[in-house]
Amino acid sequence: MDHDSVASPPTARAERQLGSGLALFIAVGTSLLLATSAGLTMKFASERTGELAARERRVHATTAEIRYLDEVLTMSANMAAATGEARWKRRYDAHVERLDRAIKELRAVAPLLFDREVGQDTDAANVRLVAMESRAFDLVDANRSADARAILDGAEYARDKELYAEGNRRAQQALIEWAAEANASVERWVAALAALSAGLGIVTAIAWVLFSRATRDERARLELEHERERRHAEEAANRAKSQFIAHMSHELRTPLTAILGYADLLRENDSDAETERRIAAETIHRNGDHLLAIINDILDVSKIEAGAMTVESVEVDLVELVHDVVELLGGRAKAKGIDLVREWASPVPRRVSTDPLRLRQILINLLGNAIKFTERGRVRLRVEWKPGAGQKGWLSCEIEDSGIGMTPEQLAKLFKPFAQADGSMSRRFGGTGLGLTISRRLAELLGGEITVKSEPGRGSSFTCRVPVGSDSHEPLCTPDAALPRARRDDGDAPPLGSVDAATTSEALAAADVSRPLLGARILLAEDGRDNQRLISLMLRRAGAHVTVVDDGYAALAELEAQGELGASPVSSRFDLVLMDMQMPELDGYRATERLRATGSTLPVIALTANTMEGDRERCLAAGCSGYLSKPIDRQALLTECSTRIYASTPQPK
Repeated sequence: MDHDSVASPPTARAERQLGSGLALFIAVGTSLLLATSAGLTMKFASERTGELAARERRVHATTAEIRYLDEVLTMSANMAAATGEARWKRRYDAHVERLDRAIKELRAVAPLLFDREVGQDTDAANVRLVAMESRAFDLVDANRSADARAILDGAEYARDKELYAEGNRRAQQALIEWAAEANASVERWVAALAALSAGLGIVTAIAWVLFSRATRDERARLELEHERERRHAEEAANRAKSQFIAHMSHELRTPLTAILGYADLLRENDSDAETERRIAAETIHRNGDHLLAIINDILDVSKIEAGAMTVESVEVDLVELVHDVVELLGGRAKAKGIDLVREWASPVPRRVSTDPLRLRQILINLLGNAIKFTERGRVRLRVEWKPGAGQKGWLSCEIEDSGIGMTPEQLAKLFKPFAQADGSMSRRFGGTGLGLTISRRLAELLGGEITVKSEPGRGSSFTCRVPVGSDSHEPLCTPDAALPRARRDDGDAPPLGSVDAATTSEALAAADVSRPLLGARILLAEDGRDNQRLISLMLRRAGAHVTVVDDGYAALAELEAQGELGASPVSSRFDLVLMDMQMPELDGYRATERLRATGSTLPVIALTANTMEGDRERCLAAGCSGYLSKPIDRQALLTECSTRIYASTPQPK
């Protein structure tokens, strides 16, 4: 027997066992190594993903801060040029240092976001902007606000602002691309490892599944957190903007009261010797009205964007509303030598249900724009009614002009806030660019729309379609045969307010027409010296006796001294209280509440610069009988005072 042949089988088995064991060892070892590598990779990817997300949030926050600070610097420079106040320079200096720090921080966090060309151009534009703004502040200090305004409105300043904004946009885009590439790199590495692990066993495959799920969940969590933070930041920005606008409205309306009021008083003198003073006064009043219109437009935009703008549905005389709008703008069209034509394309219901204030605002904006941009020819208002389902119908108002017209590019940005068709139009025709934005949003709130067609050199056509309610039993009328009702200006007309008509008519008839408050005794509570003098002068010229106090405590003390407190006052020295609602020590709200708590029914008219949603209701809830907003209109003041003084019905508590 061959011994070699006998030993062969055990040796082969041993070799196979050794090979199998070695293969198993290698397989197990490789699997363990890959599993360990997968675990380490999972940890690395999770940390890397978190690091990338944190850096991305930091860069987003820094770029948002840079945009905010840039807007603050621009606003501060413009406000300094407009008002000449030194506090805007201090605000500018405080924020320009923050802007420099924010730019340095952004470069430190993400140095690869800026290529050399973009970085140099952005830095150069920033340096030039700071230089021009500093120059504007120097001119303001030298009482050369017009020159400062020219710098800030100039083409060079606008070009550098665009360069600076473009640099920030490039940086933002680079950030997005950088983050996408970093995330893609991590995902590629994980996918490759998962493919290798799947080929060597279920352990590596399970590890890959767990890792992939953990990474996906972490990324989703980070994205959800980022979206939540972004929404919170947007909500905070909207609240801050609304608060800022409300504050600016109060600050601007208070001095406007004195400006417009004294202008009214100056315009009363008709003597030839006062011609120059009358021209100056009319200029003051015209510009004051323009500034007030701008403030109202800004407030409307703020209310719409914040979702605070509401509409109502009340019955209104449609024919009279359209007639009023055309009559209101007829003088403006006549002054430009153009025709303002009103056409009724169909019979209409005389009375409809809609929000007359908002519908009137839309028509005034659209017709006013058409007149402004038309040099010759005509502007036509074409009104059409189309019945709908039930008690609803569609009112279509088309405003067609023979003005300058617009290109498709200009139409694309027509309804954006603060925008006109191009920059030259703002210089040539003026305006904030808010009217069309407000009109479209109001039409949408009413459930309708505004569309436009235009050709350069051939004019434009704006069509406002809104749904309105109407009584299906009310016959349609031909407006040309149903002229608007005459104004209630005769002796039989009911007076303003909730008063007895006969009593009020007799009282007003007995009063001097030029002095409607003759003999009236009025207590004025107002802390502003200019407004004290102005309102007192208006009232005294109307024949009233006026007592002035500075705050709510002084008002209550004066009323108590004269025995006016209580449901049955000892004496009746005062006929009326004019109460400013923002005063030091004790404001008008608390003063009125304390007065009503004594049982007093003495009429109290609120004077306030707050005109936001709910401000009137807050004054009435405090116990005021009436409400007047600043700037104070003289005729509205005298009418409201006359109504309250001569009213025979009890005043609300």
